[in-house]
Amino acid sequence: MKRLTIGIDFDDTFTADPDLWRRFIGDAQRSGHVVVCVTARREPPDFSRSPRLPDSVQIVCAGQDWKRHAAARAGFNVDIWIDDIPSLIEPSRVLDFGQ
Repeated sequence: MKRLTIGIDFDDTFTADPDLWRRFIGDAQRSGHVVVCVTARREPPDFSRSPRLPDSVQIVCAGQDWKRHAAARAGFNVDIWIDDIPSLIEPSRVLDFGQ
């Protein structure tokens, strides 16, 4: 089994159903995968006012950068993204199927 790195967004993804995502994160980590929160925020969430991520999840703040670049600078090569706005992950790729 390949060890996956899974990047999950915070606002309107994790916060949309924190209990669901906490269960998912726990299952993924118990299976040997890495889960990292990659947010477009400039600063980490204030957990006194926002739903708390599990302590085992590192937070990467991308700010104005692409999320994939910010994650890579933090040492994470994300295999799977879970994000309500995937256009913030990286520049759009145009697929050419030879048509």
